[in-house]
Amino acid sequence: MNIKLHTLLSVGMTGLLLLPLAASAGTAVQGDLYYTRFSGPDRVEKVTFNYDGTTTLTISPRTVIATDAAPPVGSPGADGIVGNPKNTGGLLVGGQGSAIYGVNKDGSGTTGFASPVAAFHLSVPTVNTLLASAIPGGLARFAINAGGSLGAGTTISLSGSTSVVTTVIDTPSNGFFYTNAGSGGTGDFGTLTFNTGNVETAISAITTSFLSSVPAAHGGVYDPFSNNILLFGSNHITQFSLGFVQLADIVLTGQFDQGTVDGLGHVYVANNTTGNLTFIDYSTATGGLIDGAGNFVDSTHHLGADLDDVAPLIGAGTTTTVPEPGSLALLMTGLMAVGFSRRQKRSSM
Repeated sequence: MNIKLHTLLSVGMTGLLLLPLAASAGTAVQGDLYYTRFSGPDRVEKVTFNYDGTTTLTISPRTVIATDAAPPVGSPGADGIVGNPKNTGGLLVGGQGSAIYGVNKDGSGTTGFASPVAAFHLSVPTVNTLLASAIPGGLARFAINAGGSLGAGTTISLSGSTSVVTTVIDTPSNGFFYTNAGSGGTGDFGTLTFNTGNVETAISAITTSFLSSVPAAHGGVYDPFSNNILLFGSNHITQFSLGFVQLADIVLTGQFDQGTVDGLGHVYVANNTTGNLTFIDYSTATGGLIDGAGNFVDSTHHLGADLDDVAPLIGAGTTTTVPEPGSLALLMTGLMAVGFSRRQKRSSM
């Protein structure tokens, strides 16, 4: 997938820094969004989105990637969805049971892999590892082999506050977090500590619950833009600090499942009951809060009945690529002034 970011780029020792066009406007962005539907004949689909950075989000007609047929044609179950870090043309999809499906983005076919746990939500903490869990239920890890196939699944035993999890959330420096709410939301939100300290070799983990009865504790994602965690569940989208302080909460119609962020101050969340995508631009909000007064919120785009999960736009399980080289033409235009302004703004958050 290709995502074109209408931003200024600063290239340094740490790589690419994406900057907004102006401090008074949001960040324009466009790309492909892959998602699943938990029932019906079409299970994996794709749309192209385009946001102008102000008040207009457009979404293309959807393209079917996989139907509910059995492999090698379709994906008979579909819930969690991530990009395959060792196959840029592939996706990995939780099969709603004892299987995970490798799905080709071009719709050319699928491959089934056995899972020792009911595979619903998926995450990719490293390019070598896939995690699968039920909603809630057991947790398993899989080695991602060269070429993108999966090794045999290893069950990770869970002890501590809970023995079941729904979503595992990886953060750059604060370890792993988890949720354990069912499909309707409301559950625990806490930390997950792997026995070896290395998710790629772990066979057990300890759960520690810090918050209980959290309505949004179903899906979740780490947001590098705000350095917070966003949770999705029930009719809530909730923002927490890494220290479990609730910072913002949005209540809308429907039932949220899983969402993704792009690292530029936008979140994209699937709504089970309405079949609509909720998009929030919080790129200019004070503190990067999702409930900022000037934020743009759009829940009008229908992606299909029984909408389930959307694939990550950033991270090891991303479905994106870095911006096209043509975007670098913007680099020399006002870079120093805009870059300084942006750094000043972020340092005050």
